[in-house]
Amino acid sequence: MDDELTNDDHLRALAALEAVVQNNDGALAVLAGDAHERPLAALLAAYGKHTLDRVLLAAFGIEATMTRDETSQRVTELNGDPMARIVFLLTDSLHHQAALAGDDLTTAKRIGGSILLAIHAFTDADDQDALTLLRALRNEALQSD
Repeated sequence: MDDELTNDDHLRALAALEAVVQNNDGALAVLAGDAHERPLAALLAAYGKHTLDRVLLAAFGIEATMTRDETSQRVTELNGDPMARIVFLLTDSLHHQAALAGDDLTTAKRIGGSILLAIHAFTDADDQDALTLLRALRNEALQSD
């Protein structure tokens, strides 16, 4: 099941990932939120799945404008690809980690670090590039309001 993410969820997750890149535990503590918000670990796991799914769709050239047959062929290729299956396994394990973590910020930070490493694996970005990417994603979320 894919967790629905609101624009606020996107912005909070992006801010948390920026805090992970900058090793800013104080910012993570602020972003932990309150009892009415999704725990940060769970939010990051959901955001990681969302983002890595988008990366895989782009990597396999799957677009909304494709015919049903083209989409089916590309999805079959994606599902058969060992790297894609590892990404599926990673996002699944992040969700399990988050479920066990509850409000633990150390685990949330590690989940964020795993997401950033996965993004690095696809984009070959360093920390500065990651910050630039996160800012671009934040601007995209802000413009879709």
